[in-house]
Amino acid sequence: MRVSGKTPGALGGTGTSGSDVLVIGGGIIGLVTAWRAAQRGLTVTVADPEPGGGAAQVAAGMLAAVTELHYGEQMLLGLNLASAARYPAFVEELEEASGRDTGFRSCGTLAVALDSDDRAHLRELHALQERSGLESVWLSGRECRRLEPMLAPGVRGGLRVDGDHQVDPRRLASALLTACERAGVAFRRTTAERLTVERGRATG
Repeated sequence: MRVSGKTPGALGGTGTSGSDVLVIGGGIIGLVTAWRAAQRGLTVTVADPEPGGGAAQVAAGMLAAVTELHYGEQMLLGLNLASAARYPAFVEELEEASGRDTGFRSCGTLAVALDSDDRAHLRELHALQERSGLESVWLSGRECRRLEPMLAPGVRGGLRVDGDHQVDPRRLASALLTACERAGVAFRRTTAERLTVERGRATG
């Protein structure tokens, strides 16, 4: 959203001045938004008490468009797959811009069944993946343990999805913070208490 001028109380009591874009929330999505806006020549301010904190510090970082497919969400599949296909190039650009490693790994995903209910669920997921034209391989418990020796002896089977990847959210957030700072993004380490809207536009 565009902001201009200085509005008391808009951002923790002090407001912003001269920013083209105000991003409220410095998580992964907020930081990417700020970075991209700054790359396009806009002046950007991010308001967050702890940029790069929050969910980014505890998330698993799964980039699993295939493994995390669910019934009723097939309409999202094309978007998820397209996003996953663009991720390696995004990571490469970010690591070059920040000089930091994001922990991106293209090692695939192994989803395992620990009991008969898990096995039935994964079998259903495998069938859905096949109907959706996705690549996944059903493995026996022994084959799963061959790939991952630390698995429990009782593993009943699993799915190997080579096209699903992962990233380290903590490293990703750190890289985004650095990239934003290098691109000239300003950070207000405070809570946004309210927005001031004038004539249908956020002004502070």
